[in-house]
Amino acid sequence: MARRVPMRSWSPNSRWLAVAVSTVALFIASIIPSPFRRHPGWKWVGPDKFLHFISHAVYVVNLINAFSVGRRTDVEAAVLAVYISTTHSLVSGRLQKRVPGRAFEPIDVLAGLAGAIFAAIGWCAVNDTSTKEPQ
Repeated sequence: MARRVPMRSWSPNSRWLAVAVSTVALFIASIIPSPFRRHPGWKWVGPDKFLHFISHAVYVVNLINAFSVGRRTDVEAAVLAVYISTTHSLVSGRLQKRVPGRAFEPIDVLAGLAGAIFAAIGWCAVNDTSTKEPQ
């Protein structure tokens, strides 16, 4: 059985590699042409909203993990990570206008933002940021 290594003990290079991989993966997933027809009943709720929530939550965890090493507190890292995740969502959403079968939907951005905020709050709660100073 493989030994699990807590994210806090990752080297800075490993942390930024995780950010790079998740940035590229999130971008590619956002601009792949959809082979499916749009389902009108899924405008506000659908499987894609869940995917936005989960993928941006994972992205934010990787960003916070990378940003929390150095001069930033976990709370500062969390705010920065949510901002970057939301900006990523807005930019890739705008690019979707040019991709067949894809369209920009503001609710997708809100689902990603909700996932990002959920992950940031969870990170801060799990890592007890009330007593942590920048490393």
